[in-house]
Parts: sequence; structure tokens; C-alpha cells
Amino acid sequence: MMQNVHLAPETDEDDLYSGYNDYNPIYDIEELENDAAFQQAVRTSHGRRPPITAKISSTAVTRPIATGYGSKTSLASSIGRPMTGAIQDGVTRPMTAVRAAGFTKTALRGSAFDPLGQSRGPAPPLEAKKKDSPEEKIKQLEKEVNELVEESCIASSCGDLKLALEKAKDAGRKERVLVRQREEVATPENINLDLTYSVLFNLASQYSVNEMYAEALNTYQVIVKNKMFSNAGILKMNMGNIYLKQRNYSKAIKFYRMALDQVPSVNKQMRIKIMQNIGVTFIQAGQYSDAINSYEHIMSMAPNLKAGYNLTICYFAVGDREKMKKAFQKLIAVPLEIDEDKYISPSDDPHTNLVTEAIKNDHLRQMECERKAMAEKYIMTSAKLIAPVIETSFAAGYDWCVEVVKASQYVELASDLEINKAVTYLRQKDYNQ
Repeated sequence: MMQNVHLAPETDEDDLYSGYNDYNPIYDIEELENDAAFQQAVRTSHGRRPPITAKISSTAVTRPIATGYGSKTSLASSIGRPMTGAIQDGVTRPMTAVRAAGFTKTALRGSAFDPLGQSRGPAPPLEAKKKDSPEEKIKQLEKEVNELVEESCIASSCGDLKLALEKAKDAGRKERVLVRQREEVATPENINLDLTYSVLFNLASQYSVNEMYAEALNTYQVIVKNKMFSNAGILKMNMGNIYLKQRNYSKAIKFYRMALDQVPSVNKQMRIKIMQNIGVTFIQAGQYSDAINSYEHIMSMAPNLKAGYNLTICYFAVGDREKMKKAFQKLIAVPLEIDEDKYISPSDDPHTNLVTEAIKNDHLRQMECERKAMAEKYIMTSAKLIAPVIETSFAAGYDWCVEVVKASQYVELASDLEINKAVTYLRQKDYNQ
């Protein structure tokens, strides 16, 4: 067993690193300048192309012998690969094309490089749309209907109510023709509901301003009953306005309440306006208790000058002295939301003074002045109305109103109430007072 085991010698007989410094002189590039064979290869073409040697010892090409009963044998080229079209191992080698398919040198001679075909000239013009096509007729008719609606609105805003109504009727007639044509060409679902809604709504509005209330109500009814019109229920408020003009108070209140049900709670301003209309209708109908309920709700949710004034009138109508005082105090407390300080220049800066002068009489300032004048009118009228009845004498009533006004933002109205008190004494011929 031990005859095949070789023990390592205790002393190294051979150097482990011997031979590392030996190299082949062929790779010595420093001696290339002195190498005659290399210099000859550089100066001439000697050695550039290696000679072609056959992989197969035989250079003879074996040609197949084809007979009617025999099979073809594969051909071998001199470099050892099968020739084009030869059969080897049962698989035919594909033929190699002599030239590219569809391209010839003669076709390219004398022609510029034009891959995009720009030398062919401009593209032929687009084919014009046929004006007689049903789609084009429908589009043209829609345009005419829209133009008629716009002309009707413009005429109404200019005060020409007759022309506005005629344009609205023409738009209605053409819109019906348009609907029939659409039904013939496409399905009823493709009808332009927005256009139909705008035509009917404008027609109803023009009937209303021309005091043709029956026709207006019928047109509004067509819109409201059509379930395809979303949010059409709010138009019941317009119908309530018409019934109010006709003094049909019960129906007016009914339609106002139906409109109120259609308005979501998030639309607070619209709900307040509808409730104000309900309160006005109750006042005209003489139902002051119901009107008080409406205005009390408004003053608790979003107090405003009109609601406070009407609430004071309602309490005066029912003869409730204490409620008259409370309603007057609520009216006084309604904020005007007018900043008078912005119209006073705080510095000597010429630019700031120029801006202040520019906004002193602009449209916003005029609106604020009108709002303030309306508030003063409501307060003065309410004070004159309730002063003689809220206390035992009209003098005591005026004194109470003056004290309330002095403690409010309308301090300048206190002197007007004092003058009004003196005029009342003159009418009673109480000259000393």
C-alpha cells in the first residue's frame, strides 16, 4: 500500500519561484525595430492576408448524379461547408439571393435621396364635407337655435320684450325640428338635452316678463315633469313667483315649499331666499303668524336687513310690544360689512393717496352706499312705526329707539330720530315740547 505514497522532502530541491523571470523573446517589443521580418511586414503587404486552407483535405467537388430513380447527394465546397441549395442531413440549405428583392442599381441612378417621398409634390386636398349630409344639417340647425336664444336674451335685456318673445318662439320651433331630425338619424339618447332645456327655460321666462302667465306656467310644467332634466325642480320657485303675481297665495306657498325641498341644505343662500319669498307671501295673505315663523328662522340662520324689517312689521301687525322691541334690536344688529376706514388715507404716501381717491367713488363704493342707505331707511321706518306703540306714550317710545340706535353702529341716525320726534310734537301742536 505504501509503494504509491511519496513523502515530501525535508529540504526544497526545486525553487518554487523559478521560471517567473523567463519569457519568450517573441513578445519583446523593444527589439521590434531590429527585427527584419517585422519591418518587412510593415513596409509591404506581406503577412496581411493568411492563406486560405481547406478544412477538408479533398479539394474536389463531388457533384450529385441525378437519375429518375436515384437521389441527389450533397455538394461540398472547397472550404468544407455545404453549397447553396444542397441537401444535408435531410434539410435543404436556403438559396441565397443574388440581389436584393425589389431594388436595382439602375432604379437609383440619377435619383436624389428622398425617403419621405417629398419630391412627389403636395398632398391632394382633403375631401370637402357634404353639406347635404344629415350630420351637417343637424349641426347647422343647432347653431341657428343657439343664435336665436342669444338674440332673445339680448333683446330682453335691452327692454324689447316683444322681440325677445318672438325670438324665443322661433328657437322653440327650430328646436322641435332638430329633435325630429335627430330621432331619424340617431337614437333618442343622443338628443342635446342642454339645448332643449335652455330653449324651454328662455321661452318660459319671456312669457313671464310679457305677463303671459298661463303660457309661462305650461312651459315650466313641461320642464319640471321631464325627468331627464336634472335639478329642474328648482324652477318651481319661478312658478311660485308667477302664482304670487296672480295673487294665488296658496299655490305660491305650495310651489315655494316644493322648490325648498329640491334645494340641498348646503346651498344656504338659495334656501334663505326661498324662505323670504314664503314669508312675503304669508304677509300678503295676512297670515302673520306663519310669516313670523319664517322670518324668525331666517334671522336665526342668516340675519339680513329685509328679514329683520319684515319681522318688525309682522310683530307690529299682531300688536306684540315686547317682540317689536326684540325685532328692532335684531334689525339694528345686522352687520353692514362695510369698511369705512379703507377710504381714509392713513399716510402721506402719494401712491396710497392716489389709490384711495380712485376707490372713493367706484362701483363697489356705490353699492356699499346704497346698502347703507337701505339699512338707514329700514331702521328709520321701523322706529317711526313702533315708537308710538311700544311705550305708554310716543315720546317714551322715541326715547327708547334713540337709546338703542345710539348704542349701535348707526349713531348718526339718533339725531334724525330726535328731529322726527320734534316734528311729531309740531303735528300735535305741542309747541313747548
